Amino acid sequence: MKKTILLVLIFVFGLANIGMAKSPGFAEEGWSHKKESMGIPSGKWWKRPKVAEKIGITEEEKEKLDNMYYKHRYQMIDLHSQVQKERLELEQLLDRKDFNAKASIDHFAKLQKVHNTRAAERFRFLVQVRELLGLDRFQQLKEQVRKYRMERRGEKRRRYKK
Repeated sequence: MKKTILLVLIFVFGLANIGMAKSPGFAEEGWSHKKESMGIPSGKWWKRPKVAEKIGITEEEKEKLDNMYYKHRYQMIDLHSQVQKERLELEQLLDRKDFNAKASIDHFAKLQKVHNTRAAERFRFLVQVRELLGLDRFQQLKEQVRKYRMERRGEKRRRYKK
């Protein structure tokens, strides 16, 4: 029974990690290599002149985005650290000689809660960006990301065909 519970925990923990894998980024044009959220790139995309010009970001809006981003990144650093600590603790629980299935399951739930908090912080930042940009410019940004992604896929296909 303990082996079954352990295998289930490892399987579920593995699936959680797969979901956190980084998506392809947008290095050129200001798109970061980090995760994107609902079609919006992470990083300081508004600092790229082409991007800012295409969607009409003002200097005042850039300053607001900088402030929002700083607060968001500060939170994300804390949450990332918390996830790492909870993962380490869960690994320790799973590796113990005197394995406690209930404690492991409870701690896995705690880890999932931290993951959810981190996802909520990402979404909160997305909402702030959406409020600042308004619908039209938000859609323009998403469209730029989509076009760039399509171009990158085309480039990759051409490289593999050679």
